[in-house]
Amino acid sequence: MKRLVSASLSLIFLLGLLSACRVETTVVIDVDPDGSGEVEVIVALDEEAVTAAETAGPLEEQLRIDDLLEAGWETTGPELSASDGLTRITVTKSFSVPERLPGVLNDIAGPEVFTNVSLTRQRSFARTSWDLTGQMDLSSGLALFSDPDLEAALSGLVLGRTEDEIREFAGCVTSECEPANMFLFTLEVPLRDGGKGNGTIENNVASWNLVLGETQNGSFELHWTVEDQAPRLWRIGAIIAAVLFVLVLGLQIVRRFQGPQTGPSLPKPKKLVRRPKEIIEESSNENPENTSRSLELLVLGGVGVIWEGGNNPEGLLVTYVHDKGGVADTQEIADRYRAASLGHVSQEDFWSSLGVNELVSDIEEEYLDRVTIRTDVLPFLDRMKEREFEVACLTNAVLPWAVQLRQRFGLDEFISHWVISGEVGARKPSQAMFEALRRTSGVSFTNMLLIDSEVSTLEAAKGLGISTVLLKGSALIPEGFPHPVINSFAELFRPSDSQPDSEVKPETTNPDSE
Repeated sequence: MKRLVSASLSLIFLLGLLSACRVETTVVIDVDPDGSGEVEVIVALDEEAVTAAETAGPLEEQLRIDDLLEAGWETTGPELSASDGLTRITVTKSFSVPERLPGVLNDIAGPEVFTNVSLTRQRSFARTSWDLTGQMDLSSGLALFSDPDLEAALSGLVLGRTEDEIREFAGCVTSECEPANMFLFTLEVPLRDGGKGNGTIENNVASWNLVLGETQNGSFELHWTVEDQAPRLWRIGAIIAAVLFVLVLGLQIVRRFQGPQTGPSLPKPKKLVRRPKEIIEESSNENPENTSRSLELLVLGGVGVIWEGGNNPEGLLVTYVHDKGGVADTQEIADRYRAASLGHVSQEDFWSSLGVNELVSDIEEEYLDRVTIRTDVLPFLDRMKEREFEVACLTNAVLPWAVQLRQRFGLDEFISHWVISGEVGARKPSQAMFEALRRTSGVSFTNMLLIDSEVSTLEAAKGLGISTVLLKGSALIPEGFPHPVINSFAELFRPSDSQPDSEVKPETTNPDSE
């Protein structure tokens, strides 16, 4: 049946008409910050409608909900509310991504009721903006509570009654009275931080009302913004750090111009140097005695480190889009991928803009099947888990893709922290990504070791005091390259004769030998 909810609950609407009372149906679209959510349909009956229904037996036994359950809907009720005396029947169905919302709404009363529905998300640092648009059309009247299969079972009549019989049951004795006017339809969208639109917004809930038989003038439109608390803290922390840096720099400049201070000479305190358990040997111009560090967090890049180096998403994407007959311009594909990896466009809009117009879930399942993991990653991560090393991943990626891949390969068992550009709203080598990593892990930069395949990311990390290692791909390494270089994870750590087996330190590789 194309109208699962309305057909399954058609008895309820008929009972409302038989008892000449008002039937209120509310559709609630509740969107979570991550783009998933739930659609809830609530049918409210007053005491007269319930009494009329129970003349034929208990209300629970008269509901036909098998098709709802098969379609993934959950039902509760009938439940009597002590506050208003109404009996409510509620059906709910969740959606995992915004693109699933229109299909769930179509289950309610067919594709002609909710049309041109779009739920889109735009992400920036510390903020997620949502836009919900669409149109509602109830002009089909009582026919919305039926479909061809149901009408065939009811002698070809809507609700099994002729139009005159329905008018008689509803108590409509004048031409001005319409049975459909007894049905009130409300669309509601809860808002967490306020919003604006062309509906009524009260108590952080946007709503639109229609009577059966009406068509909405124009469309329903709603925009709201959710502030991301964690990225906001990262940004505040970065601002504070910048202010402190400027103050310290200013003091140093003042001291330089003031010259040496006069006064009694004090002996210079002897500097104590404590050797930590682990020393990271990094190519640096600083004195090694002053750069001793303790390795607390191992940070891995995404592409070229966890995923095979040849599986650069833009590269894979270009081939895939060309195979699907989509956009031919390679640069345009890369630019649109960049926007998607920042969370600026929805997945549906992303693929549509590339000329790939199929079901998003099918597209992405086929596309992500092309991504493979490096063969030495899982053995290496297993070894790090045995040695109780904490591991994080810092990657530029479309958020839902990264989630699917880490679940497919079981990486959450080994990697404690994921910092993904599509969630932060920034990309490597932006400092916002590193600040997000520091805030999430609680580890200072000087106690991190980053392994990445992108030189620009390593340079940015090195500037923050993070130890760095390049996982070499096919690119040539120039003479005097400032970062240690490895060809595989097997080269990264080696046991030290002077340390317990549980303590390791990176190998340094001579760039000239590459």
